[in-house]
Amino acid sequence: MAERKSQETDVQLVFRRQTRDLKDVQDVLKSVMESSGQFMVRHNSINEIEEQEDTEVKKASVLVRLPGNTQHPIVQKEQQLKPVINDSGSHVEETDRGGGGTVNNSSNGPVNGLKRSQSERPAPLYGEIIVLGTNGSLPCVPLSQKMSHKYILKKQVKPTGVSLIVKNPVNDDSLSRVSTHTVSMTLAKNRLCVMEFGPDSAMDMFQIGRSADSAIDLVVVDMVNSEDGNKVLNSNSTVSRYACRILCERVPPYTARIYAAAFDTKGKIQMSPMAPTWVDSITGDTDGLTTNGVAILRPIGAFESGVEPGEWMEVTVMGNVRKMRPERSSRIPNSPLLEETSILTDGCLIDLCGVTLMWRSAMGLDQGLSNTLLRERKQALNEMAPQCPVNFLTLHFKGGELVPSPVVDEDREPWVYLSCGHVFGQHQWKGSPEESNRARTCPICRRSGPYVKLELAQERAFFVDDGALSCAFVPCGHVTTEQTAKYWSKVLLPHLATSWTHRCPFCRTELELGTPYIKLLFN
Repeated sequence: MAERKSQETDVQLVFRRQTRDLKDVQDVLKSVMESSGQFMVRHNSINEIEEQEDTEVKKASVLVRLPGNTQHPIVQKEQQLKPVINDSGSHVEETDRGGGGTVNNSSNGPVNGLKRSQSERPAPLYGEIIVLGTNGSLPCVPLSQKMSHKYILKKQVKPTGVSLIVKNPVNDDSLSRVSTHTVSMTLAKNRLCVMEFGPDSAMDMFQIGRSADSAIDLVVVDMVNSEDGNKVLNSNSTVSRYACRILCERVPPYTARIYAAAFDTKGKIQMSPMAPTWVDSITGDTDGLTTNGVAILRPIGAFESGVEPGEWMEVTVMGNVRKMRPERSSRIPNSPLLEETSILTDGCLIDLCGVTLMWRSAMGLDQGLSNTLLRERKQALNEMAPQCPVNFLTLHFKGGELVPSPVVDEDREPWVYLSCGHVFGQHQWKGSPEESNRARTCPICRRSGPYVKLELAQERAFFVDDGALSCAFVPCGHVTTEQTAKYWSKVLLPHLATSWTHRCPFCRTELELGTPYIKLLFN
């Protein structure tokens, strides 16, 4: 840099020299040409030195990982990276099947000052599957490590998807010899139809079911209330052991599709003889439904404020869509919906006859309510410093696991009269000392009704907007936004074989028909 400045100064001095005649002008021009030539020579040499230094830096910062834990030859021995160690002191390894909500590939940042290679970057997120009735955590002891309230679906290290190779084979000679998965269906007159599936490098497959074997990525079991009021796993669960499978495209926009039934550890789907099967009269394709069925409901429009629920539809084994059967276990399939597909859109519900799941896409989660904003909404409630009109104590909402807070006295926990929405603390109303929480009279408006403790909604995936926490579901008392309460009060969820009910998404409690939610009135 000093040489550049000195050379620039020389050129400036030449231009500042006074000229009197033609000879002086010629001398000035000659000096300028000589100075410029020397400047260009020095400038080029400096550029060559800088380029050489940049090349050496790049060689020291590039690391290419090859199969078998080998490294690219340009990395010198003294520059080789050490294994990445996580906080627990164990090596971080990638697995072929990273879904199921139990394996999260976290990035540890650059190592030894070198840039992270392509294989070490976090895998793209397809979306999340959340179990309805869980408020940020599983309310019972899990059956398996692959059982959780939420499952994160990411791009796998190696493709795990399969696609159809041979459909409707005429005889054994029609079968290919490279199949990895098969689907067997029993048609009329006890005729067996076997369809073959082979590896698909463009897809990742995630399987859902009640079974805890290695073929299932996401274990789901329905829960029931025990005698003491706690949630326990249903020993007579109606969820299929191999309920359904989801295939996600490995390239943007990462479209996800759902199919009824899942492959077992041998890569087979053996349809029950009681399950409805058929051959399409036009295309000749074979298809079928599982015994209890797999149903989906898509929201109408984007999953945001003002969204409306759609209609329930049933998904076939081959990914086609039909109208819901009058009864879940009916052997007669309903009419097909040719204009519908099994694509999972943001906010789509998946019912497995006992457990209802929700699909949230990566983009939908990114644009929706964040955990940080949910904490701020909770803090806003406490900063209001609402008071109990009877005890004159400042009420305080507990945060739960998502937003931890100090221990709160039971008298300061907010309760609500579901008949009117007035919020109090736990108190004994002197006018009627023998009143129970099932039927109490509000001291303010004198309306009678249940008196329940308010619980903050913790699962952000169930929110349709990021408004204020101003409403509560009836009769459970989960606090949420007004738009979220309106949406879920319109969603009919399947119950048993033929029933349909409105339920709170945070606890699956059946909502009151006339008043599914109330607006909270703080003092």
